[in-house]
Amino acid sequence: MSLSLLLMIAGILLVETLVASFASFFLKKSSGSENKIDIIKSPYFYLGGVLYVISSCLSIVLLQFLPYAVVLPLGSVTYVWTMLISRWLLKERITKRKLAGVGLIIVGVILLAAGQI
Repeated sequence: MSLSLLLMIAGILLVETLVASFASFFLKKSSGSENKIDIIKSPYFYLGGVLYVISSCLSIVLLQFLPYAVVLPLGSVTYVWTMLISRWLLKERITKRKLAGVGLIIVGVILLAAGQI
């Protein structure tokens, strides 16, 4: 695999997982009401949905270059972004346990990706 192709795949993965994390964030923001109608009226609900569609389309692009058994586990990078977004925008605490979990995810992604190079 050429370096330029590898960098393109890494870039798409980075954007895909970041977009998926923001999609989840906006769906979380839309869920602030008990009333289902209010949720459906929320612009955050639609923004989250659109971002999920974009993320899925980027996953399809990745599937053109990597096996399914690799692309889906690489999507776990979303958890890393989610932790950072929740800290930044929702002021949630990052515990040692969360850091350890994210560390394991990163190690797993590196091992998985290294097997495809």
